[in-house]
Amino acid sequence: MERSVFAVVGGDARQIVLANMLAAEGITVYCSGFENASHQLIGTASTDPLTAVLMADTVILPMPPTRDGKTLNAPMSTYSIILDDEFCFALMGKAVFAGIAGKLRDVSPNYAQLNIYDYYASEAFLLRNAQATAEGALAELITNYQRTISGSRILLTGCGRITRFLAPMLRSIGGNVSVAARRQSDRAMISAMGMESLTFGKALRRARDFNVIINTVPAPVIDKGFVDALAHDAMIIDLASAPGGIDREACGRRNIQAIQSLGLPGKYSPVTAAEIIKETVMSILEEG
Repeated sequence: MERSVFAVVGGDARQIVLANMLAAEGITVYCSGFENASHQLIGTASTDPLTAVLMADTVILPMPPTRDGKTLNAPMSTYSIILDDEFCFALMGKAVFAGIAGKLRDVSPNYAQLNIYDYYASEAFLLRNAQATAEGALAELITNYQRTISGSRILLTGCGRITRFLAPMLRSIGGNVSVAARRQSDRAMISAMGMESLTFGKALRRARDFNVIINTVPAPVIDKGFVDALAHDAMIIDLASAPGGIDREACGRRNIQAIQSLGLPGKYSPVTAAEIIKETVMSILEEG
């Protein structure tokens, strides 16, 4: 693969580390959207978004590329980066990488015409990102929870990749872990791993037993009825993508601690997260 000129635009700490990694390999990298970053960009050229994109032939955007369908996901930028036709046309002819790329294609018919690669679609990426997310969830719990995990009764809702990493972690440090899953095959797997498996109906009936609920389902599974059934000192961590899977209004009325934890790899393990993106992007480019 011939060395491209890269643009890294928007995102969090993992994108900054990614840009630095590329620059350290002698690749020309233009960056934008990191004016308020605490991490330092090293060996890259900082400029405005349009210039960054126009100077590059490979553009790496964040995961997800947008949260509102109108602006780039750029929490460290001092201004909104509008996903308008001008920005779209600047991306034309480029190799554009984004995580959950469908959100970018959905912005407008023009964005749907771009040459977009979804690094989130790689199974290797998904597994490694899930492991990093699980470790980040453990850090969130330790930071915000007022008890020890050891001896606590913890319910995980959903049995995807994150749960399959996180459940054994919690169990290994003494958590009393239960998992609510819809599919019988998932419940059988959890039982085979030596943990309690529940249907969502049984989890609701047992809601008051749990000290901590960690949700991974991007659907309203922790609804008002579930929140109302919780003990007053229960804690909820929502790992599901926005808008999440919990009724936050119900949590507010009951004064239940509810934390929406997004982008945990970028928050707690940006170096590993950047390595995962870099390896996935480079693999796709090499495969042509």
